[in-house]
Amino acid sequence: MSDGILLGWLPLSVLAWAVQMAVFHGIGFAFEWCDRTGRLSGAKVRNVGRLSYRAALPRVLVNQVFVLLPAMMLVQWAGLAFTGVTHLPAWQFLLDLVLMGISHDIVQYIAHRHILHRPGIGRMFGHGIHHGTGASQAITACYMSAADFFLEIVLPYLVPLVLIGGGGGDVFFHCFVAGAGAFGGLYEHSGYDFAVPLRKTRFFAQRPRLGGWIAAAITSHAHGEHHRRSNVSFSDGFGSPGICDTLFGTRWDKADHGSRPRVPAQSMF
Repeated sequence: MSDGILLGWLPLSVLAWAVQMAVFHGIGFAFEWCDRTGRLSGAKVRNVGRLSYRAALPRVLVNQVFVLLPAMMLVQWAGLAFTGVTHLPAWQFLLDLVLMGISHDIVQYIAHRHILHRPGIGRMFGHGIHHGTGASQAITACYMSAADFFLEIVLPYLVPLVLIGGGGGDVFFHCFVAGAGAFGGLYEHSGYDFAVPLRKTRFFAQRPRLGGWIAAAITSHAHGEHHRRSNVSFSDGFGSPGICDTLFGTRWDKADHGSRPRVPAQSMF
């Protein structure tokens, strides 16, 4: 067993947070570099550009340092996550990843649809700050009010982690989950969709079924539709199973394509 303290002093929660920051800001700046240079322009499908990278960074860092990090350390201090066996068996590692994905989908759907997109409440929590970015710059994945960040980022990460038993003290598991989550959020908000150039390749033309599956797995279209229409795909997105959006008919490709928010976005937020 392990209490989640590495090298005699470093909490595992802090290491996982540091890995998440390295992935988030490394890949986030790489997307920013692509925006500036025009690299990967064939995959750029959203280019609203409402906020500069420099203007977005301070709020993002405040959320990550003063909301996410203390929350991660708190659940470790309480013994709810980041503690236990130092190595998960392969079957449990994979099972925990699946359970994390399912429970993340549920928690995020509840918080996102039933709190942040409820008229009046969404305005109180400042959800419009995030929606005002247009989801066309990667770093805006964490550009939101502190309350919004807690409900939409922190809880859907830590509550599932606690529910599956905390992930033990397995360093690789926690670093993988933190890093994968950071990449998913960045990609969804980057304005890039790598499925678009894939559909134009010979590979896709010769293997349409396989290519279609790959395109469906790597597309960022769902979250782009959420930012465009605001009342679809509340938890459906890159790396998400989209269970709740499918069950409740709010998945972007299942909902009415002519649907609009029940109240104007500016009133809701």
